[in-house]
Amino acid sequence: MDKGIYLATTSIKADKLRQQNQAHEMANLSTIGFKKAFQMTNVTYRVDGENSLSSRFYKVADKLGRVDLTPGPRIVTQNPLDIYIEGDGVMGVFNAKGQLAFTRRGDLRVNEEGVLMNGSGYVVAGDGGGEIELDPALLHRMSKEGVIYASDPAEEVAVEVEVARLLLRNAANTALDKTEDGLFKPADSNEPEDFEGAEESVYVTTHGLEGSSVKSYDVLTRMIEIERGYEVKVNIIKELGDMSESAMSLMQVN
Repeated sequence: MDKGIYLATTSIKADKLRQQNQAHEMANLSTIGFKKAFQMTNVTYRVDGENSLSSRFYKVADKLGRVDLTPGPRIVTQNPLDIYIEGDGVMGVFNAKGQLAFTRRGDLRVNEEGVLMNGSGYVVAGDGGGEIELDPALLHRMSKEGVIYASDPAEEVAVEVEVARLLLRNAANTALDKTEDGLFKPADSNEPEDFEGAEESVYVTTHGLEGSSVKSYDVLTRMIEIERGYEVKVNIIKELGDMSESAMSLMQVN
């Protein structure tokens, strides 16, 4: 009976994590480029307790893990620096600690210092390393390969010059983990700089953004399922506890 109680309580712990994830997804229904994360069951605990067998091992869900790259809806905009990343592509940015990470959020802007950033406030990474700096006085155009060209509007015959290139990677064959800040990193490497991705090129479409891949009805359905499952497991724990107490009482009588 203790095994049943343990399994039910660890399952409740996993449900709590799922519930937190669903609440997080609901809060990001309108976030540009937001991606869901699969719940991972990847931590094994050994059960060692008084008068228990040390050979018992149970796996429980301990964290949110792999990123679901299912595309979100395409949103048309008037900003030439807004990009929709096609396929399984991801774009490099620098997180708050200055470390390289990846994202699908493509609402790009040039800040007061001339640094290219996305809507989350992360500095966009250039393909050659480092940040991308753009002159606000120039006109900028981006190609489908993520190459940024600049031209001087004061010139009679504008000549476009390549000034930067986005760091784009194809994650078609790479598992990505979602970090606490909502960015992505390769699951099998601690060094995002080593992430080369698949050989196929990544393309972007300008004047467009990717909406959140979360669907409200899916989230609501899963939250209802979690709540019902929680009630069932609580009742199981109560019934097993009552059975254990009854068994102990019988043993004492005998």
